[in-house]
Amino acid sequence: MDATLLIRLQTEKSHRFLQEADDMILQKRWSLAANRFYYACYHMVHAAFITRGIATKTHDGTLTEFGKNFVLTGQLDKKYGRFFSRMIQLRIKADYNSIAEVTEAEVLEMAPLSHDFVVAVEALINIDNVEPLNP
Repeated sequence: MDATLLIRLQTEKSHRFLQEADDMILQKRWSLAANRFYYACYHMVHAAFITRGIATKTHDGTLTEFGKNFVLTGQLDKKYGRFFSRMIQLRIKADYNSIAEVTEAEVLEMAPLSHDFVVAVEALINIDNVEPLNP
């Protein structure tokens, strides 16, 4: 698949998931909103990874490579590294924790930060410099 097309598909999915998360807030479905906000961020990070030839196999690997390639290099503020780490934990709580539920307060705190994160990461994507993917 063409790298430019894959980047476009990842960014479109990210924006679609942001909208779905916002819709889940209106329905007061906090765990689903947390899940969609996390994956909106995740897909934008992977779009940025494609532009740099970075591949990961796990969510923890995604967090590590994001920090190493974008935060520690100064391309993104450290607050985005902390935020993405927090989003992973919130997604795990939403998807796997049967005892503690994601709260309205947690989601409402993360909502604007998720939108900011997606915009900041998307600003790093330069499709003109994308190398072709290996077949």
